[in-house]
Formats: sequence, C-alpha cells, structure tokens
Amino acid sequence: MRIVTLGPKGTFSEEASLLYQKRITGGNAPGKIMFANIYDCLQAVESYQAERAVLPAENMVDGIIGLTFDALIEFHDFVKVSDEVHVNIKYVLAGRMEDPVKVEKIFSHPSALNQCAHNLDKLFPTCLQIPVASTAEAAVTATKEPGVAALCSPRTAQEYGLNILHENLADYANNETRFFVCGLSDHPPTGNDRTLLAVRFGVNRPGQLHVITSFFAENGIDLTFVQSRPYKVRPQDYVLLFEMVGHKSEPGLKKALHQVEQTVRATNGWKKVLGSYPHRK
Repeated sequence: MRIVTLGPKGTFSEEASLLYQKRITGGNAPGKIMFANIYDCLQAVESYQAERAVLPAENMVDGIIGLTFDALIEFHDFVKVSDEVHVNIKYVLAGRMEDPVKVEKIFSHPSALNQCAHNLDKLFPTCLQIPVASTAEAAVTATKEPGVAALCSPRTAQEYGLNILHENLADYANNETRFFVCGLSDHPPTGNDRTLLAVRFGVNRPGQLHVITSFFAENGIDLTFVQSRPYKVRPQDYVLLFEMVGHKSEPGLKKALHQVEQTVRATNGWKKVLGSYPHRK
C-alpha cells in the first residue's frame, strides 16, 4: 500500500504511518512511504498517487492540528477519514554541538514547541524558538546551521545524526498525538466507530449550536468533541467541527445527520461528513 504523510523523513507522522502499515500488513511486505505537506498529501490520495494519507489530527496537550481539519473540509468530496493511529510522543533537544550552552536557536513544529513550552522557557530561556513545517525539517536545519538545535523525537535525532542535548522535554509525561488515516472512502462499520462532521451556518442566529446538539441528544448520540475553525472564505465566520460516537450508517446517527442538514440548509449553510472510522486506543 502506498502511504503519503507529512515529511520530510523522520517525523512523528512517519512513525504513525509505520504503525498503520504494520497493523494492516501484519508486519509483512512494507510498502513505500512518501512525504509531502498536508494539502499535497490529500491531493495525492485524490489523484490516486497514494492509497492512504496519514495526517496529525490532535495532540492531547496542544489540541487539534487546524491545518489538517481545514484540508479535510476542502477535500471532503474526494477524501474521507477512514482510520486513526495513536502515537506516544517524546521530545529531545538535538544538534551538532555537544554542549547545550552553545544552542542559540531552537527549531520545531509549532505544536511541538507548544507541548514543551514550559520546559523550554525554564531550561533555555535565552534561546530563540522558531516554528517550521515539521520536527524533521527542524532536524535537517540543525544539521546545516551552527547554533541551531531541533526539538524532535529521539528517532529523528538518530535519523539525522544529531547529538541529544537534553531528553524528556515534553511538559506532560503521558503525551500522545492522534493521527487520521485518510482514503477515498471511509471505513465500514465495526461496532466501535467515530464520525467526524463539519457544519457552517449561512446566517448566524442565537441558539443554533443548541439546536444542532439537541438532534444528537434526542437520537442518543454521544459527542466526543466540539471545535470551531475560522472559515477561510469569509473573515469572522466559523466552521463547527463535531466528532461523535457511532458510524454514519447507523439509524440514529443517520437521522440526526439528516436533521442537521435540513436545519443548516435553511440558513443557506452546509454540512460535510468528513468520515466514519474505527475508534482506536
């Protein structure tokens, strides 16, 4: 199976891809893993260049990865969330130098910097923190520029031949990131599923969120999270994201989604089911 994920080589996304690959193949005949940015990953699935995209979705400390949800909304007609992978996250500071005193700049993904914010401020208060597209890109930069260290995984540090200057930098020990596996269709029902939904009202009125959530309550649907994302087409406009227990094909959830669609369309808005997928732990 051809898998594309957030690159370059050495990201936590690659680790999630390897775990997913092992799950579906039983550890046999590993397929090729390609690397791209988040939007290009979904474009690769849409254009049949890859069968699955594995994208970071939510970190237990820093929250949702907004760019992934924005891309899923944009590609919803073609690409669906079909599975999920959970990865334990550990961060180290790594660089070419051997003495951490020589670190002047720390590069990493913005979410990684947020997940280690307290420890970085305490241990490296004078170092400039610079966000980049991925922890692996940070490691690549650290191999080339003096005074630069990368906040990345131990595996990434080893991959790029960097010295580990400080271990266990995450502010919370039991750190975990959830990754979405995306394909051209979502997953058949398993009996233990989640469904992801995006909703935008065309006209804003008081009580709309209450109305939407009441449809789920009336049909016995448990919501696992509710988030909002800025709508990229109109300033100060928002898209609501709902994750819920159940598969979109189940009668109760199917009825609730129909009620949501009728309500949202009456405001000239839209509803997009972004996928149904097994719930993994």
